[in-house]
Amino acid sequence: MTLSRLRFVPAGYVALLSACNSNAPTDDSTSKNESALTSSSAPQSVARQRLATGQYVTPTALRGSVQQPLNPGLSAYPDFVAGEAVRSQLSPDGTTLAVLCAGQNSLYAADGTVDVANSTQYIFIYDVSGANKQAPLLKQVLRPTNAHVGLAFSLDGNKLYAAGGRDDVVNVFANNAGVWASTGTLTLGHTKGIGSGASPNAGGLALSSDGKTLVVVNNYNDSISVIDTDTLTVRYEHDLRPFFAGNEGQAGGVGGTFPFAVVIKGNTLAYVTSDRDREVIAIDISSPSSGHLIKRIKLSGNALGLTLDTAQRWLYVAEDNADQVAVIDTKTNRVVATIDARAPEGTLPEGDDEARHTGAGTFAVTLSPDGHTLYAVNAGSNSIAVIRIDENRRHSRTPNYEVVGLIPTAYEPHDVTFSADGSWMYVINGKSVTGENPDHLAGNTSAMTEITYPGGNTAAAAAARASNEYQFQLERASLVSAPVPNQGGELDRLTARVAENNFYVNNPESERMMAFLRKRIKHVIYIVKENRTFDQILGDLDNGSNGDSSVTQFGQTITPNFHRLASEFVTLDNFMDPGDGSMDGWSWSLQARVTDIETITQQINYAAVNRGLSYESEGTNRGLPVNFATVAERDGAAGKPGTTNYSTVTASLPGGTLNTLTGVGNHASSDAPFDEQGGYIFRAVLNAGGTVRNYGMLVNNIGSIGTKDAPISDPFAVGEVQVAALDPVLAPMTDVYFRGYDQSYPDLWRYTEWKREFDQYVTDGDLPNLSLVRVSHDHMGNFSAALAGINTPETQQADDDLAVGLMIQAVAHSRYASDTLFIVTEDDCQDGPDHVDSHRATTYVVGPYVKKGAVVSTYYSQVNAIRTIEDLLGTEHLNLNTAFQPAMSDVFDVRHPPHWTYDAVASTILQTTKVSTQVTDLGAVYVTGAAVTPVRDANYWAKATVGLDFSDADRVPTGVFNRLLWKGLKGNNPYP
Repeated sequence: MTLSRLRFVPAGYVALLSACNSNAPTDDSTSKNESALTSSSAPQSVARQRLATGQYVTPTALRGSVQQPLNPGLSAYPDFVAGEAVRSQLSPDGTTLAVLCAGQNSLYAADGTVDVANSTQYIFIYDVSGANKQAPLLKQVLRPTNAHVGLAFSLDGNKLYAAGGRDDVVNVFANNAGVWASTGTLTLGHTKGIGSGASPNAGGLALSSDGKTLVVVNNYNDSISVIDTDTLTVRYEHDLRPFFAGNEGQAGGVGGTFPFAVVIKGNTLAYVTSDRDREVIAIDISSPSSGHLIKRIKLSGNALGLTLDTAQRWLYVAEDNADQVAVIDTKTNRVVATIDARAPEGTLPEGDDEARHTGAGTFAVTLSPDGHTLYAVNAGSNSIAVIRIDENRRHSRTPNYEVVGLIPTAYEPHDVTFSADGSWMYVINGKSVTGENPDHLAGNTSAMTEITYPGGNTAAAAAARASNEYQFQLERASLVSAPVPNQGGELDRLTARVAENNFYVNNPESERMMAFLRKRIKHVIYIVKENRTFDQILGDLDNGSNGDSSVTQFGQTITPNFHRLASEFVTLDNFMDPGDGSMDGWSWSLQARVTDIETITQQINYAAVNRGLSYESEGTNRGLPVNFATVAERDGAAGKPGTTNYSTVTASLPGGTLNTLTGVGNHASSDAPFDEQGGYIFRAVLNAGGTVRNYGMLVNNIGSIGTKDAPISDPFAVGEVQVAALDPVLAPMTDVYFRGYDQSYPDLWRYTEWKREFDQYVTDGDLPNLSLVRVSHDHMGNFSAALAGINTPETQQADDDLAVGLMIQAVAHSRYASDTLFIVTEDDCQDGPDHVDSHRATTYVVGPYVKKGAVVSTYYSQVNAIRTIEDLLGTEHLNLNTAFQPAMSDVFDVRHPPHWTYDAVASTILQTTKVSTQVTDLGAVYVTGAAVTPVRDANYWAKATVGLDFSDADRVPTGVFNRLLWKGLKGNNPYP
């Protein structure tokens, strides 16, 4: 079954550069469409790729490196490359490398339906023996239905265990004469996970020293299952939470939630990392019938991957948020050292050690075969820290640890494995640059077919759905193989490359500009919208910007304000949203980074098939408001009229309400130098002594909006509280009458509520330094229930456009015009095509000192937007990203007077709605020219979208909704 090899194209795409191997097997279990490898032998030849995060990656910077995309060789999808490689393991005899992918990995067939059979996870089996050590030879691809992070070889190397994620199983594969095949699954016995609507999720795996015991982490059940490998049966399950009798027996205690990885010392002691609770839990598993808590070992950061040294004396634990490796003495179960995994001393600019910015995202740890070097994988900085271990340190029993260098990787590394002799390293990476996605919506419309959606209605489904160009599908995993660099000049060169890729330098020019503006701009209004690419909205701009009008759906006649704002101030035609969906999009929007666990969870959550993991963002974990400590507070945050609250949801779960995700902890929150889990821009402003007001961010809708016949357009006037904040710090600063995400509710009514408060701020002279505003009707949906007749895609886009225009008009004609800046961006832009990059978004900057009539093509992202707010309002930097990437200084021109003004206009399409007269009453003027009407009426859209869930962001399958939009708006027009 020898297969040819793969070439990796640096731009993020896979080119099939050779014909299929005619001698390869024809079934889809084995890859057969692979080509020659690309290698790097000289540093000057290294291709540098720009990520949507603003960072660079240099995947083949190591001399002699080769990069292979993880292409499973599916006959129906020869270009498909699996996403999110999360774990790699070398067989005990050193001849086989196994790589596990646990990503979105969803495919659509030619008829537009989900190809369930091929929408699986993947385990790649490589031969790394002999000459293949330097260029691993792909032998076979195994396809478990679901997976998470668990992968382990048996002691004899003839079995491979893989945790089955949502399937709540351990998959067992056996090697017979060089061919791997499934020998069955072991069911773990969970019917659901612990949370609101949570599924089970089998995660990390570890084998005992004698190979007779396998421990599986039950990631969403807060427990471990202890398995007898001879009989493949579960001996028992041990709950990791304090209430459990085998632990402290303390109801309401904190600990043991979101267990992630496990190792076993000898045959009797399991060490399990708890991500959310930042601890390692030592469990005695020697009994055949029950486990027993030995100790909870508290850490500074979120505990993820871990490993033991050969003597099993030292346990090394990777800590996200802290960006360090904890060293635990297994004799005493105490932390005896912490290693800063960000960079060698002196690499970060002077002063950063004191500020302690984090964001490198330490995810995993691996020891070299000789035990003299520890490698820490930093998923956030796309690097691996090389840590020298000196065990001959005098006067101390603890080894000395020194970070001696960094190795650059591809995008989002998750694991590193070494050849048996330690001379070669294998780095697995979760993502790639996505690049353009021109066929995301329509593609070859001549091949359109009619398919039936839930509710019996038919809708056009373009064959381009089978183009599989959804953003998650373009994020492709890879394996980089390279000789281990020498600790010296070679490692110094690589370290400098990582520092350059991550902007570990100061930017005096940008800092001078921002210092000038800081004295003059006292207020920032930060508006975050939804999910549209640059080309979708502004592709038709005729001002020299890089747009493609052929894919514009909501152009100038629908969004006149966005077009005028871009034309009159600055057109940012190279602005990227790093987030792939709303889950990580809100983290990038408010934190300028994402935690490790959130990014791998999102890949699984956004799959077209149900892979079970929850939407871990915007203040909840497993659907529960975990930022609040007490049951009463959680009931207040989670309660909705006509639905169950926190107490009711959790009462029947194992452990009950008092023991469900106890304590205050959100593992989707990042740390800041000034506060654990405080890595939000509003926290930075507050910490700097500033003031904040929140309109719709990190909230839960709890109030009524009335009915179509009797809508509540002014909740304040009738005393109808709309939202409860999901962050206790933000709660006192939240306008509870400003509706959160709801596609039935007009953004125009959100504007009027914002304006009510703004007018009072004008009167009182106390406008907050930072206003957070969420408007969301550009997400679109709920056409059958939408209020005020704003019930088509075009009218909802126009509604969103006008709301933003009116906010800017209000400030422009107020006392605050001279010292207030608007930054208007999106949480993500996953929902459409773009001819440059699927992450390229619309962003508007308006206010004093902003350039007029300029096209600014500087590469910016939400990181730069957050950095700009930090600099303007004089806050500390949140993390490594904002500390070292520059502010958006090219947007400003301080040589001219700061005067600016703006008058909002309205699309004439709003004259078809029930807010037609309200538009003019609010001071907007309808644009001149021919009146615009919706292409299709509300009945069409209601029927076309029956069965789609618009109740919250991104619950609607994006691919389905996008194609419904294209068909309804463009008909059978071919997509360019």
